[in-house]
Amino acid sequence: MTRTASAGAGLVPAVVDGIDVDAVAAAARGCAAVDDLCPGAWGGVVCYLPGRQVPGVRVATDHVTVSVRSRWGTPAAELARQVRAALAPLTRARRIDVVIADVADPAAAAVELTRRSRG
Repeated sequence: MTRTASAGAGLVPAVVDGIDVDAVAAAARGCAAVDDLCPGAWGGVVCYLPGRQVPGVRVATDHVTVSVRSRWGTPAAELARQVRAALAPLTRARRIDVVIADVADPAAAAVELTRRSRG
């Protein structure tokens, strides 16, 4: 069951099978090892909602799949640990599958690191 509704000034987050997909997306994006969500090469990891999509998140009855673009230089195991820890409180004890669909450009990572060290 999917529900969305307008409430006052904003949109109520979409809930799919008891999982708030907007909260899952935000939590995954908040992980230091994650550059962004990524639906994958053929767009296979997408949650379809009325009038919109949430790329990089898919909810099934027994698991939640999150597909991400990793930051350059992050070990896959560390990325998976961060994402699972961030999503565990949101996924109602479902298995969390983490897909690394892409890796961020190392040149962009170097520019970001330089910017952070100056700021």
